[in-house]
Amino acid sequence: MLVAEELSSASRRRLCKIVGAFFLSVAITPISSASPLPPIDEARATLAAFVDTLLPRDAFSKSATDLGVDLQIWGFSKSSPDFRKLVDYGCRWLNMTGGAQFSDLASEQQIAVVDWMSRADWNEIPRRFYELVRQVAVELYFSNPAALGGLPIKRSPQPEGYPPPWA
Repeated sequence: MLVAEELSSASRRRLCKIVGAFFLSVAITPISSASPLPPIDEARATLAAFVDTLLPRDAFSKSATDLGVDLQIWGFSKSSPDFRKLVDYGCRWLNMTGGAQFSDLASEQQIAVVDWMSRADWNEIPRRFYELVRQVAVELYFSNPAALGGLPIKRSPQPEGYPPPWA
């Protein structure tokens, strides 16, 4: 399983560019500093549930947490204070949405929350968290060869491109 330290330098640069682009475009509006950040175990469970809602296990492929995407995102957040702040605030927000921790909600409730996040105001934390973490999660997930198990291709189509139809 890959962790942030084991990512290739090209992947790490791409992730840094993604994170940097979001933070350069608009500053994050912090949640009231009166409410404390979630404990690390709670935040990690929330992040894991969030990425599994985005990339769930099915009959052909593994979930995001099966491939360690949540751990990679968590590890990457340690190297970027701004990204870590977004992850912490996003996890805190997710845990305030349904009365229970996000990871304890039913799958249908988690999907409804994530769907709302995808349509929320771009300048607020829920949408920023959704967009940035989703983009990083999808890139990490599909760069792992194990994610291709249920697909009719043998290797990731990028960076080399799709194989010709006769191959």
